[in-house]
Amino acid sequence: MKITLFGKAIQKTYYPIVQQILDILSHHASFVYIYKPFYEAIKDELTLPDNICSSCNQGTEQDTDFIFTLGGDGTFLDALNLVIPTGIPMLGINIGRLGFLSSVNIHTLEQSLIDIKNNNYSLEKRMLLHLEPQINGKNQWALNDICIQRNGTSSMISISVHINDEYLNTYWCDGLIIATPTGSTAYSLGCGGPILMPDSEVIVLTPIASHMLTVRPVVIPDNSCIRIQVKSRNANFVVSTDSTSFVVDENTSLHISKEKFYINLVRLPNHTFSKTLREKLMWGLDKRN
Repeated sequence: MKITLFGKAIQKTYYPIVQQILDILSHHASFVYIYKPFYEAIKDELTLPDNICSSCNQGTEQDTDFIFTLGGDGTFLDALNLVIPTGIPMLGINIGRLGFLSSVNIHTLEQSLIDIKNNNYSLEKRMLLHLEPQINGKNQWALNDICIQRNGTSSMISISVHINDEYLNTYWCDGLIIATPTGSTAYSLGCGGPILMPDSEVIVLTPIASHMLTVRPVVIPDNSCIRIQVKSRNANFVVSTDSTSFVVDENTSLHISKEKFYINLVRLPNHTFSKTLREKLMWGLDKRN
């Protein structure tokens, strides 16, 4: 088993945990390639076993079997650039906070690796969203969500939405989130959107601070084509695809649809979505006493 480990610069207080993780990985994997910028950041701070080295570039080695991420969900999303061309399965090791995508931690890592070595896992396909037109060469896809938001003003923006060329609504609000089932537990959830099971074949539209109390999140089929036109006092607005943001002229019409490809998440036996919800959101726990 050969693994590419993706990470970003982290605080030195996390180094002891990272060292433990590297030791566990080196014990179970034949080789561990560390994403080059992350390798350069930690190589002089940690003891790296002999079967751990830097990737030869800022991508993945051709013989990589899995891509592991080290951090939180933000790090997981940043690693997608390594995966999109390849379809290599991904697993997130959480040393961050909530961690819906990065579901493995230091306590469960060793058993997770044993399960993977014994083929005791499945691959879970996750849909992405596609954005047109391409803007400044930025990512045209998103695993979590595509967000439209006001840019540098206290004034609301108006967002006109058509679904399959049929007019739905003009939202007067701070923004609109178009989220996948994966992204339903991210920004959309914080704005009152529903939680969707990962294999749901739907997209959710969740307004951000809508001026009309009657405006609520809308769930639509994932084969829908969404057309969006924005009006703003600034004559521009901000679009974000997961963690990448850019400013767009209000004359630009956006088209959002389901992406043609998926990513593969490693799903371990004891890491179901229902269990993740209970643990991360503390469902069923009585905190009164």
